[in-house]
This record gives sequence, C-alpha cells and structure tokens, in this order.
Amino acid sequence: MSSTYTRRDFLKTTSFSAILAGTSCMAGKLGSLDTPMFDDINKTVNTYCEMCSSRCQVEAKVKKGKVTFIQGNSHSKGMNTSICARGASGHSQLYDEQRLVKPLIRVGKRGEDKWMAVSYEEAFNFISEKLSKIKKEYGAKSVLFSAKTGEQFNHLATFTSLFGSPNLFSHVSTCPITYKVAFHHTYGAGLKRDFSNSKYILNFGHNLFEGIAVSKTKKFAKAVNKDSCKLVVLEPRFSIVASKADEWHSVKPGTDLAFVLSLIHVWLRDGKYDKEFVKNYTVGIEQLIESTKTTTPKWQEKITGIKAEVVERIANEIYAAAPSCIIDWGHKTTTGQSEFQRTRAILVANALMGNLEKEGGLFFGKKAKTVNKIANMNIAPTISNPDKHIKIVKDLRIDRASQKGDNIFVSRKYGVLMDIPDAILSKKPYEVKAWVMTRTNPLITVANPEKMKEAMNKLDLIVVNDVYMSETAQIADVVLPEATYLERDEGIQDISSKAPAYMMRNKVVEPINKTLTSYEIFRTLAKKMNIDSKYKWDNINSYRAHQASGNIKLLEKLAKDGYVSFGIPSLLYREKSYVDKFVEKYPSASSNLDENGLFTKMIKFKTPSGKIEIFSQTIEDAFPGYGVPANHDMDVQKGYPYIITSGKTAIHTNGHTQNIPYLNMLMSDNPVWINPITAKKENLKNGDKIFLENSVGKEKATVFITEGIRPDTLFVYMGFGRDSKELKRADGKGTCQSKLLPLDKGPVCSTMITNTGAKITRA
Repeated sequence: MSSTYTRRDFLKTTSFSAILAGTSCMAGKLGSLDTPMFDDINKTVNTYCEMCSSRCQVEAKVKKGKVTFIQGNSHSKGMNTSICARGASGHSQLYDEQRLVKPLIRVGKRGEDKWMAVSYEEAFNFISEKLSKIKKEYGAKSVLFSAKTGEQFNHLATFTSLFGSPNLFSHVSTCPITYKVAFHHTYGAGLKRDFSNSKYILNFGHNLFEGIAVSKTKKFAKAVNKDSCKLVVLEPRFSIVASKADEWHSVKPGTDLAFVLSLIHVWLRDGKYDKEFVKNYTVGIEQLIESTKTTTPKWQEKITGIKAEVVERIANEIYAAAPSCIIDWGHKTTTGQSEFQRTRAILVANALMGNLEKEGGLFFGKKAKTVNKIANMNIAPTISNPDKHIKIVKDLRIDRASQKGDNIFVSRKYGVLMDIPDAILSKKPYEVKAWVMTRTNPLITVANPEKMKEAMNKLDLIVVNDVYMSETAQIADVVLPEATYLERDEGIQDISSKAPAYMMRNKVVEPINKTLTSYEIFRTLAKKMNIDSKYKWDNINSYRAHQASGNIKLLEKLAKDGYVSFGIPSLLYREKSYVDKFVEKYPSASSNLDENGLFTKMIKFKTPSGKIEIFSQTIEDAFPGYGVPANHDMDVQKGYPYIITSGKTAIHTNGHTQNIPYLNMLMSDNPVWINPITAKKENLKNGDKIFLENSVGKEKATVFITEGIRPDTLFVYMGFGRDSKELKRADGKGTCQSKLLPLDKGPVCSTMITNTGAKITRA
C-alpha cells in the first residue's frame, strides 16, 4: 500500500520550507514568485525545439533578457525560418504562471493536493533515502523508470542502469514501436522517405500537416503540390493530409492491411514488380505469393469498403511510377490487432517496387561513419555516446521484454507500458514498489488510465519530473520541476539524412528559479546515492566534449548555429547522378564502386539472411503464421456500433501542450467528429453532450457533425479530457480517448491498441 507522508515524517530528513494545499496559485508555480527579473541582454540563440518530439531546429530572440520570438533556424535549409504553432509558443510555456518552478513533496494522502515546497537538496535527500530503502528491502528491480524519448531518456537510462534496475520504459510501445519492430525484421534498420522527388505517394493517414515535423512537412507539401506527383490517401476521416490529396478513400479503420495485401496480389498476379531487385536483395517471395493468392481486390472490397477497380488502378499507377514511389507506413495511423502485419506488408510492398536508394523512394540515413567509409577518408566528424559503456541491466523485467513470450521482439530499452498495471497489481513476476519518471504522463497517454491509477496507488514512491502538474504528478510523492528546453544546454544530436548533419540544444535564457535539467537531476541523484563512479563527465560541457572527441571547431559551430552540415553531396547508392557527384568531390571513393558505377556494395541489411526479409523465419518461429505478410484479424469494432479513432492536431502535442496559454487559446476542446448519417440515427445535433461508452469506460464528449468521416467511425484529437485541477485552463475540457482503450497489445510488436469499439448514449 502507498505511504502517507506527514509533515513530521518529512521533517525527519529535511528542513521545513512551506506547506500548501489547493491554493489558487500553488507555491510551487511560477505565479507564486515575485515577477521574474530580466537582465538587459539582447541576443539571438540557435537551438532546437521540444514542443513535440520532432525537435525542429529553431532560433530564439531575446530582448532585455526575455524570450520574445521564436522562428525556424535559417542555418538549416530544411527549416529556413518556418515554424509551427507549437514551436512558436515555446516562450508561452516558459513564462506560464501555472508552470512548476519549485520541487514539491506530498504531505497527507494522495489526491488531497497537499504539498510542501522544498529545495532541490531537500527533494534529493528525500528521494535518495526512499529509493535506497526500497532497493535494500526489495531489490533494485522493484523500481520502474520511464521517460519520453530524447536526451532526457538517455540520461534516465544511464541512471537506471547504475541504480541496477532492468525496468526502463519509454513511450515507444504507445506510439512508434510497430514500424521499429517491422523495419528491424524486414530491412534490419529504419529507412527515410525522399518525399521531395517522389512521383507517387500512397498515404495511410500519415498526417504530416498535423503531426508536424517542419522540414519533412515542407518537403511533403512541395512534392504533393507538383503536377508530377500524385498523392492518394486512405484514411477514415477527411484530415488535412486527405484535403491535399488527388484522391481520398475513406477506408474502414483497422483494414489497411487488406488494401495492401490486395495491391501485392495484383502485382504478383500480373508480374508487375521489380523482379531483378527482388531476386538480388530479398528472400521469401515464394511465401508471399502463397500468402496473397486469395487477397484479391474483390476480397478486400468487402473489408475496406474500397471498390476493387480502385485497387487495380492504383496498383498499376504505382508500378508505372516506380521506383520513384513511396508507400508510406506512417506513424501509428490505424492501430488494431493487424498493425504489425499491415506495417510489414507496406514495407514489403515498397521492396517489390525496387525503390530502395532510388530518387523519390526510400533510403538509409547517411551518417558520418558511413560516408567516411565510402570516401575512404574522414570527410565528416563522428560523435559518440559518453555513457555507452554503462549497459542496460539484463535481469528479468516485469514485462519480460526481449525474453521469450509476447514481448520477445521489444527492446529492453523501450519496454511495454501497458504491462505495468497488471505487474504491479499481481506482484508478478515480483513486487514493484516505486516509479521514477521524467516527462511521461501515463494517466493520459496510456490505455485504461483508471487501472493504471489503481496500480500506481499501490506504490510506496512515485517521483515525477515535469513542466506542469500533470495527472500523474497529482498522485506523485515528489514532483520535480523541469527546466524547459529554452533553459537548458544539451548534447549533440545526429540528424543525418542523405548526408551527415548534427544539431545541438543551446540554452537561450537562464532557468527561472534555477530549475534543473534532467541530466542535472539524475547526475546529482547518482552522486548522492554513491552510484556515479562510472560517469566519464561532470557537466554538459564535458558531456559534449566526450561526444565530439574534443573537436572544438564542431562544438563552436554548433554553439553558434545550432545546426551543422558539411557540404557533402546528397547520396543515394543506386542513383548514378548522386554517386557521380560524390566521387567527383571525393575521388578516393571510386574504389567502392560496383561494375555499374554505383555504391551497391554499401547496401547492407542487418537481418539473419543479410537481405530484405519478405519472409522472416525469426518471426515465424516466435509467432507462427506471422513470418510473411498475410490476412489477420482486422476487426477493431468488437461488436459495438462505432469505432473510435484519434489523431494529432497541428495545435497540440499529445498530452503535453493543452495548458500552454497561447495554444490553449487556439484550441481548448476536442469535440467528437460524427457523420450526419450517424447523427440522424442517434438523434444528435451540433453541440449536444453525449457519452462514449464501452466495457472499459464511459467518457463525456461534445458532438461535431461533419461529412468528413465515415458513418461507422468517430474521431477525437488526442490529449484532452484532462483531470488535474492544477492545469486550470485544460482541466475537465474535452474527451480523453485513453479512458476507453483496453490494455490490449498488438501481436509481435506489442503496440498499444488505439482503435476500439464504443456506443453513444445521451448525456
């Protein structure tokens, strides 16, 4: 059972600062401080954003010590000065009065909203004492650690390993895990998309106009605006990307797999695929032919709702455009039990078109180490991980990630968040007593938050590091304020594409109230707990120096410009014009040319066969019937009249930005999209209050009637329906789809299922 901390208990280990309870302006927030003092400094700082996970390169202007304007970093050609609404609002978060700026420790019961404002030293003493006690009594593995991806995750991962716990989690299982696992088993590594030069893009709801990565979005927008490029979108709703398409097909949620399998059927039936590429670079075409014998266009019509003749035509159009074509796997676009097979089928479909390392197709990122090897000389500086020697603990995890079972293909570094509640409540495979997290909010972003909350309330210690008093922070024992991205320096990030490139986060202003970065928090905790002897660095400057192997010029360039590339020509291994330009600049690379004057020798697949695996024996051994793309369960409706889907908006980032002043003013609610046919059937009109209900939960919603969605489908934007009274702008507004999601996982990849069935009842 969770501990209840009293003032007396707390004072045993710390000095008293202040107790507060449910005040209109908590003492831990920026609004409780005197007006922040600003200096007279005017400057411009190049850094990169963290208002979402795209982390675009930006430029921040400071006037009299205060950030006044943010735009794209013009040193990055892909960005220029462009920026999205989220990125432009970084300073709205920075100076938000509701932002946390003091460490807090809970006093009283969880949920009472009673807190003691303390110093960092007091908070660290409290955390280290509690963690040490739990570790001594239950072992290091009884403590969970989680973070969103990025540098914060890397620093937490290092601390987790030093502490001795195998239970490290990221948000990957709730978002990009499907294509990560699918790529690993198909190509051996991830690939990038050459949108700029593509002649045909088949898009399955990958909505770059709302889930914005500015550089990618600009390239995509320019490409699809050309007469030479055709964009076809399959998505249940008329999203922004659908509005830019030459064709939009309102596919039934969860059935993308059927459409792709029927495309493959047509190509194999008619012999319209790149036979030479398939012969030279793939294994498993025979198994694919067998598995798609019956997946005809007519077969898929009954499943997807898309006419058979449409499939026939699109298959022929893609083949005619190949290899300058992209069949886009997207980013968690339609998630059900068939998600892994759907993504694998898309990757295999690309291979059949022979578009790898071809203009307008797919390509491997060209990092410094790779281009140096091709050129036979050092033409770009390499970077390294200063903590590489600190290995992830290989002990039994609570989710058994990477071990035999459901999660065998999930990396120990990522884990499966959906398995946490059952592990805590069942005490299997062992007891879990604490959870330390930075910038994760599982009570909004993970399925079935009610069960998650029930489990978390069994813990003896919850530590949360965040910018705001999130739902998860509300039930924590210790809340540490995070320095926003504008207040911190961080290490070098590799963002190589067709040529090597790096970016680096540079502090724009000093942290308000001296809030700490994640590396400072976990580096300090490690020292306090005497587990820091393996660190090779003491501060961010020495961390960067280790990354750059002492390359001062590289560090100076990144500190000044925030972004650096090296004038290396863009490279595609199977495009003669690209290869010729590279060899012209670096003649020593000619020794790596094949007989056709290409760099095909550099194409390597880190798979068991050393080729693209259309059929994977590894997958088949672990999950019989899944070794080759094939027809599997596509039902996400589960007997309910409607399917609930969700997605990103261009204004907000998942569960992160709803309370930020500027963004909240732009969008503060997320009414549920309902087709007029459905509205008539349910006797609804715009603005009506309803409940969405299924076996998992019951969630309120407001009706928005639109032709832009299928009659059997409902849609809400993610991250709303907040339940923290300290998020005063966002609390109680909108619908939280997570409250209706079961803690189910997709087979093979263990992805969180986000399409689910529900019924409508009147409020």
